[in-house]
Amino acid sequence: MTLSRGAVLVAPHRIEPRDFPLPEIGGDDGLLRVELAGICGSDIHHWDGHSVVIRKVPALLGHEIVGRIEQAGAAAAARWQVAAGDRVIVEASFGCGRCEWCRRGSYQMCADEQGYGGRLSAADPPHLWGAYGQFLYLPPRARVHRVSEQITPEVGVVVGAVLANGIRWVQTLGNTGIGDTVVIFGPGPQGLACTIAAHAAGAGQIIVVGLARDRARLELARDFGATDVLVASDSTVAEIAALTGGRLADVVIDVTASAGAASQAASVVRPLGTFVMAGSKGGAPVELPWDRLVAGEIRVLGVNSHETQAVRAAVQLAESGRYPLERMLTHRLPLAQAAKGIELVRSASPADGVVKVAVDPWA
Repeated sequence: MTLSRGAVLVAPHRIEPRDFPLPEIGGDDGLLRVELAGICGSDIHHWDGHSVVIRKVPALLGHEIVGRIEQAGAAAAARWQVAAGDRVIVEASFGCGRCEWCRRGSYQMCADEQGYGGRLSAADPPHLWGAYGQFLYLPPRARVHRVSEQITPEVGVVVGAVLANGIRWVQTLGNTGIGDTVVIFGPGPQGLACTIAAHAAGAGQIIVVGLARDRARLELARDFGATDVLVASDSTVAEIAALTGGRLADVVIDVTASAGAASQAASVVRPLGTFVMAGSKGGAPVELPWDRLVAGEIRVLGVNSHETQAVRAAVQLAESGRYPLERMLTHRLPLAQAAKGIELVRSASPADGVVKVAVDPWA
């Protein structure tokens, strides 16, 4: 096989099939045969043209990645501790290795935006910079994690850039501990991953807030450890106050796309608690209860993506089999229907039963 078929974003609301030549692999790089690529909520912003990715078209989206090593040079195989045929999770970012942020170890904040999912143009050789395609190029800086065969593609696709995000946001940065009360606004894939992370951290009370159309997702949140679920309304703050005996939450995570949800979320953090802002609002203005945040000395924290420590923890948690992660993946579409998959994620209607959508490049 000498070509890789990809679903390429060429303009807002326009994806086209294109074939790219497979690169020659040397001693220090590799090639991944993609098994599944998850469709992230951020892909909607790229699709709509509301992100820097649209300036880098043609772009191969896809940064939630699971696949098998097709080829790896000797140095790369030793560094990643893999062999041809191994199933692996690939991190979304790898960084340039030169900028201030990479030198600090925060490669996910790379000033050159070196990573997958459209951050590098598909016009730039070796072209395969996103997982909406049959193969993915693994440069020397790629961060590759071998997983056991008990991790199926359906589980693997939610480990690297979904569950790992939840672990980093809730545990590493949110500092959730045993007995804490955690409130999560938004029961989408990231909200469900945050639910799992909170439960795994030993949180005593986990409250998940969604919309009326999210009832199936809210029920899944219960299976992932939520103690209470609420349908968002004007009385949400009062309901959370009642559920917590007036104490409110130690940690609150907003993973919604709703600008209006942010104010409610910030209003249910206890004094000296932590408010984690994760959901992109698509550039919409957001109002926050500033005086309350200041008076309560509430820690307000923006979070974005994952890093190696969180991915390793996510792999370990997935391999434990403690949570039915495969239930998050509800839709699996062929590469030719990548645009339909993005629209499914956007609508996520109760009739569709959408939780997580993935692209299968070999279907």
